[in-house]
Amino acid sequence: MRALVFLLFLLSGAAALVYQVAWVRSLGLVFGASHLAVTTVLAVFMGGQALGSRIFGGRADRTDRPLFLYGLLELGIAASALASLGLIHAFPWLYGPLARVAETNAPWLTFLRVTFAVLALAIPTTLMGGTLPVLTRYVVRRGEGLGNQLSFLYAFNTFGAVVGTVLAGFVLLKALGVTTTFVFAAVVSAGVGVASVLLGRKAAPDAGPVATSSPREAPARPEGEGASALARKLTVLGIGVSGFCALGYEVLWTRMLTLVVGTSVYSFTIMLAAFLAGIGIGSHAFALLRAARWARPSRGGVLIFAGTQVAIGASALGVTVLMRHLPWTSNQLQVLLVGAAEAEFSGRLLASALIAFVFMFVPAFFMGMAFPAAGAIWASADDETGGTVGRLLSSNTIGAILGSTVSGFALVYLFGIERSLQMLVVLNVAMGLAVAAALVTAPRKAFTAIATAAAVLLVARGALPDWGRAWDRDFFAAFQNNARTLDTPETIKRKNIDVLYYHEGVNEIVSVIRPKGSVQTFIVNGRPEASTYSGDVQVQRTLGHLPMLLHPDPKRVFVLGTGTAMTLGAVGSHPEAERIVLGEIEPAMLGVARTFSAWNGGVLDDPRLHVVFNDGRNFLSTTREKFDVITADPIHPWSGGAGYIYTREFFGSVSDRLAPGGIACQWLPMYELTVKDVQTVLRTFADSFEHVVVWLTYYDAVLIGSQSPIVIDEAALARRLQTPKIHDALAPIHMASAEDFLSFFLMGTEGARAFGAGGALNTDDNLALEFSAPASQGKPGLDGDNVRALSQHRESLYGLLAPSGDPATETARKARWDRHVETSRLFDQAHAEFLQGRRRGPLATRILEILSVREPTFAPLRYALDERAFWDRTEPALVLDVPFQVRTASGEQGSLRLSAVRQFLGRERVLVSIVDNRRREIYGQRYLDGPYEELDAQVSSYISETVGALRAAAARVQPGAAGAPSEAELVDALKQEASSRVGHLPEVAAR
Repeated sequence: MRALVFLLFLLSGAAALVYQVAWVRSLGLVFGASHLAVTTVLAVFMGGQALGSRIFGGRADRTDRPLFLYGLLELGIAASALASLGLIHAFPWLYGPLARVAETNAPWLTFLRVTFAVLALAIPTTLMGGTLPVLTRYVVRRGEGLGNQLSFLYAFNTFGAVVGTVLAGFVLLKALGVTTTFVFAAVVSAGVGVASVLLGRKAAPDAGPVATSSPREAPARPEGEGASALARKLTVLGIGVSGFCALGYEVLWTRMLTLVVGTSVYSFTIMLAAFLAGIGIGSHAFALLRAARWARPSRGGVLIFAGTQVAIGASALGVTVLMRHLPWTSNQLQVLLVGAAEAEFSGRLLASALIAFVFMFVPAFFMGMAFPAAGAIWASADDETGGTVGRLLSSNTIGAILGSTVSGFALVYLFGIERSLQMLVVLNVAMGLAVAAALVTAPRKAFTAIATAAAVLLVARGALPDWGRAWDRDFFAAFQNNARTLDTPETIKRKNIDVLYYHEGVNEIVSVIRPKGSVQTFIVNGRPEASTYSGDVQVQRTLGHLPMLLHPDPKRVFVLGTGTAMTLGAVGSHPEAERIVLGEIEPAMLGVARTFSAWNGGVLDDPRLHVVFNDGRNFLSTTREKFDVITADPIHPWSGGAGYIYTREFFGSVSDRLAPGGIACQWLPMYELTVKDVQTVLRTFADSFEHVVVWLTYYDAVLIGSQSPIVIDEAALARRLQTPKIHDALAPIHMASAEDFLSFFLMGTEGARAFGAGGALNTDDNLALEFSAPASQGKPGLDGDNVRALSQHRESLYGLLAPSGDPATETARKARWDRHVETSRLFDQAHAEFLQGRRRGPLATRILEILSVREPTFAPLRYALDERAFWDRTEPALVLDVPFQVRTASGEQGSLRLSAVRQFLGRERVLVSIVDNRRREIYGQRYLDGPYEELDAQVSSYISETVGALRAAAARVQPGAAGAPSEAELVDALKQEASSRVGHLPEVAAR
């Protein structure tokens, strides 16, 4: 019977986590995916549980059939959860009109979110909160001690939560979708409820006294010898503080761990599972300690609870310090596991799981011990078992609500992540010491000393940003979560990276870096998102200019996402635009954009710009405003939550907000997506718009959709491209003339529908892309596969052109654009070879030779040739070989050959190395900086001077009897001269 009850409670915990995941996702679509919106949902979820634990904790002590009551609670959870699902599906019809009353007013929107979340979640979460107190009452009434059984129940429920987390994140949502997964959880709850009701009806009523200690436990000591009343009261406060700190740690650790484990749905699942597993194991361990008579409901029990708080704080501090090694540790694991795994995806997941467990398990273990330890203290003085558990659980849950809210908003905003973690450590340790101090004869003095010390530490940590700092913020700012990109801390130093911006925002960790002489890069949560590299500039500007140029008179424009603001700047360069609305979820992005002002034209200061700090999708679903152009430059679809910007519902919302004749534009990466994934996006996009056009830049595709026919007037396009700001922005990427701009056209509606037919329809419910895309993360060569697949559906642009009215002109135009299809298909083969690293392969070389003769002005060809020239220069190249005659150690004649090698690290920086190839040794290296077009001459001059100095140094070495200097003496002389002329890179200690 006991084992069955514990199994039922494990299933209950699993169902609860599935509900939580589904509620957060579903309500996030109504309220938006901002941290504030998500936190609101979680706060209501936990608030309902806190309320339920208080209400049903007392009720449990007055029932003689607690298992029967528990079954009714589970049945109520199932029924009310299903009802909440129906309410949530109806919410968009109610929330949208109410939000439009004050669509940019944050307090009003927060009030609406809380109200609607309470309507949906209040009943099921309140019932959930009652399950632990009621079931605890049942096992205690059966003669099982509260101290042991609370530990086991709490552990089993938490293990169930781990199971629910993993099942939801890896199996259920992917296989069943959100709605069916939710129904599945309700079925589990109903099954648990029915089984519990049947077992509870069969069990005879038990009105006997509650067993606060088991037969194996020593009876509680008299109060004077055990825990004092003050200590017990402080335990209730302490478990609340413990909940506050626990959720604070989880929020902040998760924010940091996303730098290395990523932000996919699988990454978040792994982090949550690791945290919950630590708690479950800790709770179970406490039960084993009690069984071994380590923790008794007396003074020792109070000290154990106090010790858990100190241990949580100490281990959390250790984790915080060790996080300085987080990027290095992550890359070493990825190099090891990604290379050893059969599939890169599984290797990444394994590395993520190990990192999450290494950094979170120990503190979470002590967190798991804290709650049953508190229950054990009260077991010695209170026979109201349900009330006791309800009181403690309510305090712990309220603390968790405050911890997640305060840490995620106020602490991060005011102090950053590292200082916030250290402040939580101080609070944890101080609370533990205060609980222990309650046992001394004169606790007031001890309380005063503890409070004073904690206050001094908190004030000092808040007022002195650099005091006690363990992290290298520049290292975190420059870190890129890709083992192929960054393999050692020395790499950062050797690149001489300048950190232009670093901010730990409410929603994201963002940074901007610029290696000397190289491109400026914008990084979000450890992933490079955009840069000033030509390929990135091309797609970002296309996302702004293409929809603006395809619309005859775009006056009102909405831009989703800031990034570098190059897309926003492209929109702002069009004089027709009268109002530009930017939807941005993370305010820190504006700081990022300002570092790119030279590339975005300082658009943030444009008086036409209006910034809305909200989830862009949520804004579009609630605003009354209509737009002539809506352009979206979201992050990659494998990133958690970003998949919702590629669904049928999102595209439908965009379509609804378009004015008559309006143009929608969407970014679609060619990399890290399989052909099937790209087909899924095309199918979903084409399902939402009557007319579709696709442009293909070097690395990406740009989708255009409209409910009105898209007509291109070549003459008008040519005139608008002559606008100085537009022409100057597009000239470097070979798109400044009408002919060049239109040369990047790929397909129209028929081609898009035909290509997309092989994909799935991506919806908010099935989440097809969000779960499939992460498996492609880091895989090379997918962009080439996608270009080949898309090329099979290329179409002529001729059908989109405005008719000229002249038959002869039309005949010539049709022939020109038919020829363009043939040229493009041939180029696509070379393009795919380029993207897969074979830019100098025989196929690519042959095609480029043919096109260079046949179509030398073809814009994609000219762009590809520029790319090849640039990347060729980044490979180490031999500039000069210098031979020297030597006498070997055996007295024989020999030779020593030094090579001067140059490698471009960017457009404005080159690394010159003097290398002894036979010895595999670098004698010295030096950076040279200058304009791109002048660096070759600068390198040649510098190497010529250096080689002359090396030869002069060799001549000064005394020759031996055989007429040649000894090899050892010559090597020493050459190294000394190379070091003085070229210089050694400084050694950098590994972090």
